[in-house]
Amino acid sequence: MRLAGRGLRTLLPDLDVLATSPLVRACQTAEIVARVYDHAPGITRLPALKPGQPLRAVLAWLREQPPEATVALVGHEPDLGRLISWLLSGRQTSFVQFKKGGAALLEFSHVPRAGNGTLVWLLSATQLAEFG
Repeated sequence: MRLAGRGLRTLLPDLDVLATSPLVRACQTAEIVARVYDHAPGITRLPALKPGQPLRAVLAWLREQPPEATVALVGHEPDLGRLISWLLSGRQTSFVQFKKGGAALLEFSHVPRAGNGTLVWLLSATQLAEFG
């Protein structure tokens, strides 16, 4: 994950907000990501990222973030895949799958809402490590 984190920093030099599921493994991953950034943001433990939580809870939290902020979420499959699929298409059926250490970049031209995200990239941990 350290190598993937370095690759993430190459692709996203600035990270403003880092939120994680409060489960131990996700928190450990978030700590690894935070350490690769020179000006690491604090880590927010977000209960909405726990497995099985409603997607709307994460979306509500995202809407509270500054519009220009680069936000990273650390969570669990299949929930993250379902969240990304919903943000891209408006459908809660997942068509995105993450393997451990993978990352995706979504952009929103307006306030985040289901169906208005744009996928910029989706990379595996191995691909991220190649950037690092």
